[in-house]
Amino acid sequence: MGTFSAYPVLTATVLLLGLVFPLLTSSEGGFTHDCAYAGANLTDKHHWIGVYCLNDDVDIYGFNYSMLDLDHCAGNNAGQLVVYENGNYSGSCENCTFIHDKSLYLSCLCWDMNGGHTNSTLDLNTTLYDSNGAVGCYSFLGNKTWEPAPDS
Repeated sequence: MGTFSAYPVLTATVLLLGLVFPLLTSSEGGFTHDCAYAGANLTDKHHWIGVYCLNDDVDIYGFNYSMLDLDHCAGNNAGQLVVYENGNYSGSCENCTFIHDKSLYLSCLCWDMNGGHTNSTLDLNTTLYDSNGAVGCYSFLGNKTWEPAPDS
């Protein structure tokens, strides 16, 4: 009679949890779990968001101020804001604002395929991330300071 070893089953279970757990937790907290909206400059020339994000320094466990140009993170696809690397949404969207709800949304009027404007909203909680106190999207990271510059 053979013996049963729990090691392969345990190993497979740990590997499966390692793959599934990040998927389960990322939508629960996301960007807005570690960062707080602190302002923005959404004009014809500027498209940045300013946030305070939790850093990894456990000695002080503090927040850093970080700014990121959202043109690196979003684009316009036929009138709809979409997550897109270097999407340059601001070239075809206007009247952009932020909406605060359980998440943080970028809302704009974007040119559509018919030459008109369509109201579109993008959930930034699924777009942005915190990297040791710096807000980021794709491979782009915002600056990281202790407080905003006086002119921001």
